[in-house]
Amino acid sequence: MSTHPETLTQIPPYSHELNWPEDLAPYRVIDEDGSQGNPYRHYAWMRENAPVMRAATPGADVWFLTRYEDVRKALRAPKIFSSEVIQPVPLTFLTLFDAPNHARLRKVVARAFTPKAVGIMEDRIREVGTGLLEKMIKKGGGDAVADYTLQLSIATISGILDVPAADIGKMKFWSDEIFTFFAQLARNAPGNETAEESTKEFLAYLLNNLERLYQEESEAVGGHIARMWKEGLLNDKEASELCSFMFVAGHDTTTLLMAAAFLQFHESPDLLSRLRNNPEDIKKFVEELARFRGPIHRTVRRTTEAVEVAGVTIPKDAVVRLMVAAANRDHEKFPDGDVFNMDRETDGHFGFGHGVHSCVGAPLARLETTVTVELLSSMVEKIELDPEGVIEYAHGNNISNGTEKLPVRLYARDRALVG
Repeated sequence: MSTHPETLTQIPPYSHELNWPEDLAPYRVIDEDGSQGNPYRHYAWMRENAPVMRAATPGADVWFLTRYEDVRKALRAPKIFSSEVIQPVPLTFLTLFDAPNHARLRKVVARAFTPKAVGIMEDRIREVGTGLLEKMIKKGGGDAVADYTLQLSIATISGILDVPAADIGKMKFWSDEIFTFFAQLARNAPGNETAEESTKEFLAYLLNNLERLYQEESEAVGGHIARMWKEGLLNDKEASELCSFMFVAGHDTTTLLMAAAFLQFHESPDLLSRLRNNPEDIKKFVEELARFRGPIHRTVRRTTEAVEVAGVTIPKDAVVRLMVAAANRDHEKFPDGDVFNMDRETDGHFGFGHGVHSCVGAPLARLETTVTVELLSSMVEKIELDPEGVIEYAHGNNISNGTEKLPVRLYARDRALVG
C-alpha cells in the first residue's frame, strides 16, 4: 500500500466491463434480486482476477478489496481508510466513527459489556435455546432462522439491554426500520416511507427505558449505559442511538452466524458426533464457522488521500468496501480457504472484525453460537435441508450476508422429543 504520487497507476475497468465467467454475472453494489446471496464464487474470482475492483453507481464509483493482506492493511490504516463515510455522522453507530469519538464511545460500550453482564445471560440463552430446539424437533424441523436463531438472538439482546418481554415484538420491528433508515443515509440504499418516523419512536422508547433501568439500578448492560448517561459520559442522542446500534448489531449478525451452524452440520454431518464426543472442540468449530461463514461480508471506508493497492490507484474521497468475508477465504492466508476445516489455524480471521473496529459484542456472539452448537450436538442426530423448502439469502445493500430463511429437517437423538 502506497500513497506516493509517483507510483500511482491507471484506474481499472468497471466490474461490468471485466471478462467474468459465462455463468457468473458481474458483481454489483446492490444485490436487488438475491443472485449474490451466496457470493463465494464471486469472491474467489475477484481475488484471482480483480483484487482491486470498482463498480459504477448513480452516485459514485464503489471500490472493492478482496485479498486478505490488502483488507488487513486497510483496516489497520484508519487515517487513510476512514470509517466516517458520510459527514456529519447521522447516527451514533460505532462503525461510523473515527478517533477520537470512536475510542470514547467504544470505551463506554466496552465498560457496559462486562464479563459479569454477559455471563449472567448464559443460563438464559441455554434455557431459551433448549425450548426452541425442542419445539423444532417435535415438528421434525422448520425454519432454522424464524424458529430458532432469530428468536434466540432477539431474546438475548433484549435481556442484555433489559427490555420488557412484552416489548420485544415492537423492538424487532423498530430495529428493522432503523436499519433501513441507516442504510438509506449511509449507503444510499432504498428506504421506505415509515423508517424515519419509526426511528424517532425507537430512540424515544430506548431513552425512556434507560431512565427506568437507572431508577431500578439494573445490572444488565443497559443499566451500565444508563448510569454512564446519567454521569454525563453520553448525551441523550448518543445514549439512545448506542442502544439502538447494540440491539440491531446484537441480533442481526448473531442470527446469521447461528444459522450458519445449522447449514454447516448439514454439509458436514460427521461433525455432530465429533463435537458430542469432544465438546472441547466446539470452540474451534465456532472460530472456523466465523471465518468460513462469517455474517459480516463487507465494511465501508472512504479514502482521505489517493492510495495504491496491489498496483491499482484508488483516488482520494473514494468509497471502498473491504470484503472481509472474501479475505477470510484467501488461500494465501488460509490454505484451501473455501473448505471448512475446524482443525486449521484460524488466528487472524475477520469474522468478528479486526483492530480498532473489532466487534465489541464478540463475546456474546461467541457465547450464543457456542451454546447453540452444544445443544445441536447433544439433542440432534442429523440435520438436513428440507427438500420441499427454499433457502433465502440476505440481499440488497447490507453489510451482512447469510441465510434469512433456512428450512431444515431435524432428527432427534432422544425419541421422547419426537412429537
